[in-house]
Amino acid sequence: MIEPNPPRWILAGHSSSQPRELLDDLELAQAEVIVEESSAFAEIDFNACDAFMLVINAKTGVSGAMIELWNRVSDRQIPRMILVNGLELSEIDFDDIVLIINRVLENVVTPYLVLHDEVGEPSGLISIADGLVHDYSGTEEINYKADDELLNLVTDFREELMLALSEMDESAYQQGIVVPALPYIRAKKIGLREIQNFARVLTKR
Repeated sequence: MIEPNPPRWILAGHSSSQPRELLDDLELAQAEVIVEESSAFAEIDFNACDAFMLVINAKTGVSGAMIELWNRVSDRQIPRMILVNGLELSEIDFDDIVLIINRVLENVVTPYLVLHDEVGEPSGLISIADGLVHDYSGTEEINYKADDELLNLVTDFREELMLALSEMDESAYQQGIVVPALPYIRAKKIGLREIQNFARVLTKR
């Protein structure tokens, strides 16, 4: 059943991040896609915007126009999230992009980190909050508890996430106080369900 007044999303990113294709995957009821070009970002009207997603390609990174746009969104405390794609066959990991995001945009939390197979390609995610592995290496997603070694590797990320949410629940996302960054590997649909869940959290009424 479609909401009578679905939340209005704005998705923005460089053409290399394929924001229009992402819109098809996310199946948002009401959304506008803005692709970075000469003046497109400067002309965005946020008056009716309920939530915002900045799409970043790991291979092309964050442009000056993206930084300016993000500052406008952040100043308005619009519920917002960052999606990182282009992680296939990339020398830059999701963790590396998050470090850049923290430096040039704002400090974000990472509810999920990317797991890789033996040849270094993304194969799944680990949920930082509960330690569950979302394994996409087979034909269907499988969830199971991470082993102690993997849990130890993500300890710092878990502490950062818990600290960010220590004084508030998920409403911190809805108020634009805490900003999540999530990975998306489109070829295997790794992260799609997780992104859709966070989209609902950001616009929960």
